[in-house]
Amino acid sequence: MADNPWDLVVIGGGAAGNGAAGVAGKLGFKTVLIERDRIGGACSWVACVPSKALLEAARSHWRLLHGPRAGISTEITRIDPSRALEWVREVTNRLGSEARPEKLADRGVEFIRDTAVFEDEQHVRAGDRILPARRMLIATGSQPAVPRVEGLEETDYLTNETLFDLPEPPRSLLIVGGGPVGVEMAQAFNRLGTDVTVLEREDRVLPQHDAELATMLREHLEEEGVRFALGSDVRRVERTGDGGRTVTALIGGEQRRFRADELLIATGRQAAVNELALDAAGISGGADGVVVNDRLQTDNPNVYAAGDVIGRWQFTHMATIEGKHAAKNALVGADEPMSYDAAGWCIFTEPELARVGVSEKQAEERGLGFEVHRIDPNLPDRARIEDRPEGIAKIIAAPNGGRIFGAEILGARAGEIVQEFTAAIAHGITFRELAADVHPYPALTLAHYAPGQMDWLKAAHDPDWLERVRREGGFSGRPEKA
Repeated sequence: MADNPWDLVVIGGGAAGNGAAGVAGKLGFKTVLIERDRIGGACSWVACVPSKALLEAARSHWRLLHGPRAGISTEITRIDPSRALEWVREVTNRLGSEARPEKLADRGVEFIRDTAVFEDEQHVRAGDRILPARRMLIATGSQPAVPRVEGLEETDYLTNETLFDLPEPPRSLLIVGGGPVGVEMAQAFNRLGTDVTVLEREDRVLPQHDAELATMLREHLEEEGVRFALGSDVRRVERTGDGGRTVTALIGGEQRRFRADELLIATGRQAAVNELALDAAGISGGADGVVVNDRLQTDNPNVYAAGDVIGRWQFTHMATIEGKHAAKNALVGADEPMSYDAAGWCIFTEPELARVGVSEKQAEERGLGFEVHRIDPNLPDRARIEDRPEGIAKIIAAPNGGRIFGAEILGARAGEIVQEFTAAIAHGITFRELAADVHPYPALTLAHYAPGQMDWLKAAHDPDWLERVRREGGFSGRPEKA
């Protein structure tokens, strides 16, 4: 039996779906959200929350063993990391349980726990209910992309969806993939005492980041004990007689074998669309993502899509923004393109690696007139007080401290520091203006350490300006060097 038409049917209860449903419900539109699993999506249950909780547990363990004592004498007889994953699950369940159907109801949104399938271009089936809709939003997220490797399907491997179910950190771990998940989990488990090796197909880790900064981060993790095998073409996976796993890879034409107790596959993610029956609704898309225009609208003008499922920016914060943006375009006729100019993200290792806007390479490809300003994040006294790992920041800006195009920071709390540059890009604040702001001492901000501020001052005046000021003011000036 069909319902009366819904203003908006949202498929998926993760960040994008919740963001869209919340906007629609608060604006008074008749809205229903369909989710077959737990509200909150992958981020809340198997990605962002548990991974950052594990990184925090590992950081605490590492600092007790290796961190600065700040003049305090300590004698540590025993540190047991075996409960770290149990604590991660406690944190995940506590935060995840905050996303409840009751909260959706408070916003005027009905919740259906079931699998959603398109019946046709205007109807969605959820169990035995057929829901006619004026507008629909696909927000089903993504799932681990598992490569086709001989023996892998017969091997009990881990992904981010099963990693945090481990009873305790394993003695050894092989990680296939040197992207954000692979790098973060490599540091976390290494710090908890696991012997970690990362196999990466490319000749570098974190290819979406600046090569110099990504290399510096890898070298820091190597100093902590993580091993990296770059240029690894994984060919075969096998179970060993003692319950471990063996990975065979080609590296520089030479075959090498790696063995560990556990194997984590961290080779990216793909759109979760298999059960949607997109063809029935006249929508293009597949594992690479649902096809949308710059307004997040699919081939079917009544259906929008947002979040990981469109394969653009697979980050929770971007999914939330996209979901809200798509809902406004679908319901109130905003018809506004989605902008990613000030979109940023962070790798939450220690030190953190954060980025917003364009990279140096992208600036070159786009033909932008720019300068690269290098700032040492260890310059602020706060970094030295806290004995934080060294890093570097690169600010891409127009000449003479002009418009900021991008920023990338490797250093303590880079995820927070980069927000200053995010706001500047979003609101057109120049690097010169940002550097002139008053920054609280001794905060970890960077803009007031910007090089070339005197050059910017000189550039605003004619070449003889300083000489005239000194002469008219009766100043002697510094004698020229011989």
